[in-house]
Amino acid sequence: MEFALCMLVGYLLGCISPSYWLARLKGVDLRSVGQENLGTTNAFMVLGKASGIVVMVIDFMKGFLAVKIAQLLFPNFAIAAVTAGAAAILGHMFPFYLKFRGGKGLATLGGLILSTDWRIFLFLAVIAIVVMWISDWGCATSFSTALLYPFLYFGKTESYISLVILELVCICVIIKHSANIIRLKEGKEPSVRLAVKRVFRKAEDGTFMGP
Repeated sequence: MEFALCMLVGYLLGCISPSYWLARLKGVDLRSVGQENLGTTNAFMVLGKASGIVVMVIDFMKGFLAVKIAQLLFPNFAIAAVTAGAAAILGHMFPFYLKFRGGKGLATLGGLILSTDWRIFLFLAVIAIVVMWISDWGCATSFSTALLYPFLYFGKTESYISLVILELVCICVIIKHSANIIRLKEGKEPSVRLAVKRVFRKAEDGTFMGP
C-alpha cells in the first residue's frame, strides 16, 4: 500500500508541467517546436531566459518535494524517498493529461538527488561540469548523472530495491535524451564552450548584464 501511495503522490506531482502552461499563455506548444518536448532546455530555447528559469525551478522542486512528502507521510517505509522521486520523474516525462508527452527528466532527477543526499548532488554536479566541458556536449550532463546516481545511492544505502527502481527510471532519462545523440550527428547540438563564450562576450559588451 505504501509503495502504491508513494508512486501516486510522486507521479501526480511530476505531472505538473509549468512549461506547457507558460507556453500556452504565449500561444505555443513546446511539443511541436524546438526540441519538441516540455523540458527545461526547450523552455529556455523557445520561451526565453525568464520562463526557462521558472520551468527549471519548478521541475527541480517536483523531484525534491516528492521525496520530502513521501518521507513525511511514510517515515517507516524505507524506500519511500526513491519510490516517490522516481514516480515524479515518470510523471514529468509521461503526464497522463498531455498524451504522455512531457520533458526529459533531468531537472526532476536533480531534485530527487539533492533531497536524498546533498553530497552526492555536489559530486555529480562537479562530474557533470567536467564531462560537459571536456566533451563540449550539454547532454553529457544528463548521461553522466543518470548513469552514476543509482550506483552512488546504492553505495550509501546498500538497498537493491532502490537500485532497481533508480536504474529503471534513469534508463528512461537516458532514452529520453537519446535524441540528443542524433542532434550531435547532425551538428544541431549546441556547443557548450561556444555558448559560454557568447555569454561572456555579451557581458563585456554590456548587452547581457542588466542595469
